[in-house]
Amino acid sequence: MGKCAHILLLEKTMETYERNKPKYQTIMDDLIAQIERQEFSYAKPLCTEKMLSEQYGVSRITAKRAITELEHMGVLYRKRGVGSFVALNAQNVISHADRLPSGSKTVSLLLPFDMAIGGLSETIRVLHQSLDRTGHFLNLYVSDRSLKNEKKILSMLRSQDISGLIYYPITDQIHLSAINSFAMRGIPVVIMDKSTDCPYVHNVVSDNFEGGRLLTEHLLSLGHKNIAFFAAAPMETTSSVRNRFGGYLHQLRVAGLSPSPANIISYEHKLPYDEPITSREHPMAVTVKQLYDSGVTAILAENDFVASLIRSCCALLDLDVPGDLSLCGFDNLSFAESAGLTTAAQDFSLIGQSISDALLASMGDPAAPAQSFTVPVRLITRSSTGAPRRL
Repeated sequence: MGKCAHILLLEKTMETYERNKPKYQTIMDDLIAQIERQEFSYAKPLCTEKMLSEQYGVSRITAKRAITELEHMGVLYRKRGVGSFVALNAQNVISHADRLPSGSKTVSLLLPFDMAIGGLSETIRVLHQSLDRTGHFLNLYVSDRSLKNEKKILSMLRSQDISGLIYYPITDQIHLSAINSFAMRGIPVVIMDKSTDCPYVHNVVSDNFEGGRLLTEHLLSLGHKNIAFFAAAPMETTSSVRNRFGGYLHQLRVAGLSPSPANIISYEHKLPYDEPITSREHPMAVTVKQLYDSGVTAILAENDFVASLIRSCCALLDLDVPGDLSLCGFDNLSFAESAGLTTAAQDFSLIGQSISDALLASMGDPAAPAQSFTVPVRLITRSSTGAPRRL
């Protein structure tokens, strides 16, 4: 995606936020802008519920919520039977609003890719249901795997009135300055998928080490000894993949085996997300052919999507799966069952519930300690793995 497309994506994200912004938030923003322009009198009421409901075409309940939120912030105070007045220190409160606890019911979720690609539809469904029961709303943002977009969206969210942030970072390098700004305002942050030792943010990850171990144990039980690990994401900045590799390496050592360095693939080319691999000369097809020719009998791929690309390469190379190469993925995405792919299944439903539990606990008690959840995975064996070929 080119530079212009990235800019359009961010603009679209901003437009989505404005379009989906609750009515009470619009009223609050307008009243704050009016106060900042000094278009008011301390001696006269700035607004009443009746006035706001008529002006914005909303219910009295919505108008009351906008006023109540501003009262909690210290911007307004109410005189019964008269209306709401601007507090004497209102402008000072507004100028330091980024330090105030959020009164919003909006939770923002920042993903690196469309939820359908990463199999997160179930996670988001559970999140939405859980937050909805407590009167919270879930807003979704996508960075399109761009670190620049990720940083811009986080910066934008810093200026918004949100009650929680769920952040699925592209790499382990989280934008700590942005995270700190949320933490100082008392806004809970949940980092998902990537492990973090930051002591004041929640962390929800799958048991990637155990998944890598289970898959390797399965391949060993079938008789494989020459097993490759194929990663497209750089392990030095992607803890989820690094932990899967750790499980793979551990189980090989348990079996008394040491992998050849040539069997550890760090694929440095861009993955073809939008178009199929159609040539034997494609870098991934060349890599798969090299592994096969070196005597590798099984490949443990970083995830199901990478496994599906490797399988396409096998078809181009006239290699049978699992006759010539056994193949494992990770995630258990929607296509894995129909493709007969052996994989380690993430519990996307429990991931969503764990994130929700962490957020709601912090919202109920700002002093509650940050929590870390490691969600179990399970091995699912299918037709993509079998006994190794004779060498």
